[in-house]
Amino acid sequence: MCCVRYGFAIDQRTCIGCHACTVACKTEHEVPVGQFRTWVKYVDKGTFPSTTREFAVMRCNHCTDAPCVAICPTKALFKRDDGIVDFDGDRCIGCKSCMQACPYDAIYLDEQTHTAAKCNFCAHRVDEGLEPACVVVCPTHSIWVGDLDDPDSGIARLVATNDTTVRAPEQNTGPNVFYLGADRAVLDPLAAPVNETYLWARPDRQRLETAGDLDPDPETQASTTLNTAHPRRWGWRVMTYLWTKSVGAGVLLIAALALALGARLGAVGDVVAPALALVFTALTGVLLVWDLKRPERFWYIFAKPNPRSWLFWGSVALAAYSGVAALWLLLGVLEQT
Repeated sequence: MCCVRYGFAIDQRTCIGCHACTVACKTEHEVPVGQFRTWVKYVDKGTFPSTTREFAVMRCNHCTDAPCVAICPTKALFKRDDGIVDFDGDRCIGCKSCMQACPYDAIYLDEQTHTAAKCNFCAHRVDEGLEPACVVVCPTHSIWVGDLDDPDSGIARLVATNDTTVRAPEQNTGPNVFYLGADRAVLDPLAAPVNETYLWARPDRQRLETAGDLDPDPETQASTTLNTAHPRRWGWRVMTYLWTKSVGAGVLLIAALALALGARLGAVGDVVAPALALVFTALTGVLLVWDLKRPERFWYIFAKPNPRSWLFWGSVALAAYSGVAALWLLLGVLEQT
């Protein structure tokens, strides 16, 4: 399996937009209502009565260099030897960093488990020699799967003999989902801003608030008329932690600088500064853990670490800094007594 690179090819020339793949995926994985591992995005172009509709099947791109795998602090997201990017919900702490890292908006937080989830290529079916559920139900054989590195496989021949497009190639993630005949407006999230409403729903707040920052194509007037919800990943707790972290680092830095310059601050430098550093660093930790969707698992960052993740190293830095501040405070108290 070490030489296998599984991927998808989606032929939008034959896709009829029936949403069978979406329904099959939700049924196979018991995806909560309103959340999706695979979905069909609609983009309408032109003005009435001369209008057209473009659509494309969206999902995880099982990237060769997957940013979600690199950032996950607990290895809850991992890349299999066959190229499938899978996830382990039992290791996920719900930090939402993978959602922020993914350039394809393919990851969501499951409302039932409060852990990250996405298309995993139906890995449990692949391991049994079966095709993903979406492939089985597609009535027009528009979804192709197989080994992209095997020149004799159907998907490899399809990709090699046709013009294909991938989403966000500038991200250099090496996406392994190839589109045939898909319009740029439906693949580029910036090319078709949303209007005030979708066909059967209202766009999420994040989409509505950012739509005004995007300029629609003056010729096509492309607009997104159906898509999944993409809520903000982080809120006030993460923004506040930036302030508490800054105060916690700043007070001890000033005291250290004064000490290096030969200035004696007395009890302020020996006790007050490290005490404030500890308090605000502790507040930073509280805010970070509070923001997790599975806060009871925060210790997984140290027990099941991913050395590639800056979240892991950030946690190590916070812990080490707290130790330095505590030692400084202890020595300062002893100095003052």
